Amino acid sequence: MATIVVAGFSFTSCEKDDDNPNGKITLKVNTTSSSSVNLKSTAAANDLVFNSGTITIREVVFDGEVGTTSVSRTKEQIADIDYATGAVSPEIVIEVPAGNYTGVNLGIELQDDGSDPSVVIEGTFTNSSEEIIPIRFEFNSGEVFEANAASVTIADGADLVGKITFDAISWFSTVTPGELDNATLTEGTIIVSSTKNPDIFDKVADKLDVDTQAIFE
Repeated sequence: MATIVVAGFSFTSCEKDDDNPNGKITLKVNTTSSSSVNLKSTAAANDLVFNSGTITIREVVFDGEVGTTSVSRTKEQIADIDYATGAVSPEIVIEVPAGNYTGVNLGIELQDDGSDPSVVIEGTFTNSSEEIIPIRFEFNSGEVFEANAASVTIADGADLVGKITFDAISWFSTVTPGELDNATLTEGTIIVSSTKNPDIFDKVADKLDVDTQAIFE
């Protein structure tokens, strides 16, 4: 079974004061340091592990309604999420009025401006000869992950938590051991991108789109 890697986005509504009547929503991320799966029933061969990488986001959007008033906030800021630690740099904060919200939507958009990939995840693959091969997944797209809720209360001192799951093992779940065994190496590394091992990339990108979902708690 794959170990689920969960990135938890914690949104904290802080106390208001005379100078700042809005609540503050702070983006936080929690992840496990690694995930692994054995792709067939052998002791060591075909073990896939991901334990480092960076996910770059460019924008966080909050939309909701308080009574008859629509509230929309957009935070445009490039920030990196460390896949191993969950650290977000720099910190992202959105200010919204406290209140009882309906029709809430939170969108997190990946960075896609430029040639650098927005998602880079690295690990190792143990092939059928039990050789440990570095593996690197690269994804470059302005994918948007969303959390939706019919109603949410943002009160002074309250915590509003949304969770988004980044699980590289799940993304690779439809890739067979044989495909990784036969993958083309670039300077000794299996690189899975739109231009290198593209057949594997297409499978992984499809799963990334389907399996990466955000929810409120």
